[in-house]
Amino acid sequence: MPKLYGWVREVVPESPADRAGIQPGDLIKTINGHLIRDLVDYRFYVADEELVIGLERQQDQHEIRLTKAADENLGVLFGEEPTPYIRQCANKCVFCFIKGLPERYAPQRGLPNGMRSSLYIKDDDYRYSFLFGNFITLTNLKELDWQRLDEQKLTPLYVSVHCTNPELRRKMVDGPRAGEILEHIQRLGSIGISCHTQLVCCPGINDGAELDRSIRELAELRPIVESISVVPVGLTKFNNMIKTGELPPLRHYTREEAIAVVEQVEAYQREFSASDPEGSPFVYLSDEWYYLTGREFPPAQHYGLYSQIENGVGMTRFLLEQWGRTKRRLPHAMPEPRPKRITLVTSTMAAPIIEQLAEDIRQIEGVEVKVLPVINKFFGAEVTVAGLLCGQDVLDTLHAQEEIGDLVLLPRVMLDNEGVRFLDDVTVEDFKAQLPAKVEFVRNAQETIEAIRLLAGLPGATRGRQLVRLQSRL
Repeated sequence: MPKLYGWVREVVPESPADRAGIQPGDLIKTINGHLIRDLVDYRFYVADEELVIGLERQQDQHEIRLTKAADENLGVLFGEEPTPYIRQCANKCVFCFIKGLPERYAPQRGLPNGMRSSLYIKDDDYRYSFLFGNFITLTNLKELDWQRLDEQKLTPLYVSVHCTNPELRRKMVDGPRAGEILEHIQRLGSIGISCHTQLVCCPGINDGAELDRSIRELAELRPIVESISVVPVGLTKFNNMIKTGELPPLRHYTREEAIAVVEQVEAYQREFSASDPEGSPFVYLSDEWYYLTGREFPPAQHYGLYSQIENGVGMTRFLLEQWGRTKRRLPHAMPEPRPKRITLVTSTMAAPIIEQLAEDIRQIEGVEVKVLPVINKFFGAEVTVAGLLCGQDVLDTLHAQEEIGDLVLLPRVMLDNEGVRFLDDVTVEDFKAQLPAKVEFVRNAQETIEAIRLLAGLPGATRGRQLVRLQSRL
């Protein structure tokens, strides 16, 4: 029998669950006779108005009946998300993130290398794609998975395409049925599921004419394909210049090559925007291309609903727009004694953008602000995003400063989902213990401003609730 997930940690007061008598510690096993295997099952079956919930309480079996509105939340918070094991990836993608990590164990002693163990899990799970926007390859779906997708209409999904040329995709992805990507997307459409796609571009491999082909063939599958993101390959010092099979060695894009890709994609954007009633460009460039080429970021309307923001598409523009709307909440002055010193820790890539925010903060009377970009020594200096900065590199950079001030603000994306540790397993508790200043990890512009307001002794808003998924990687 499949393992069940659904331990109730908390019941929201006056919710349907509370009124029906569901209690913390209960194990929700079935809803309307359907086994609850994971969070997808729970969300799907709990949407009904009439519910018969089968649960286990202290090893006794109970059945609870309740009625609620179709759009009403049941009011249950789970101690452990009702999601079973992650379906791991069977592919051997040439640019796989795992290849960019150090060996998990020190070869001479067989000891862990100190990196977070979850980093070494290769997921390719359609449930996580639906729930959290994780990209999947569609290579490992079994017939039962297709049946579940059809039943529950898990849409949209996020699909890693990389290229539509079947022969080339087999070489790049090296997994079961890798060359059938267009057929898989068409099958999604036949059961009413759409998808957002990504093309991770590798110099000399799937750019140029292959990029033209991929964009054209995916565009022919609209509206099943809702969008395409074009992303440059991300490499660390551990997998840079690695050669796989017949393909050229992996490497970073030069600025000149990046300009060529940007101009190639922008031509398609103009074409698609002109033919779309809402002016959607359909194909998007991730933020790295604009940083690499020094080009200006498109306006907010270019990104529409920011459907691929967690893939790094539009994050910078979203941050700037959000900052522009909320910076009026910055205090006018700091209370005595003054001045207050603030350090904004960021990645080397985003430093120029964070410097723009710092200029507004410097308008506060009695505030000194320093933008502190951290060079990634662990993965290599060419890794320039905040999400791949390790705790020890950040600590070393802060310790090297003569003064870090009263408040240190860092991007929350440096931490794991729970917000307790960095990539290299440095915990937030240990990190803060090594610094003399107040330390805050912020997700977005609002949390940044609220932290500054608290430093000024002003009341702050409830933090960290409204933009859980739209967190900045800067």
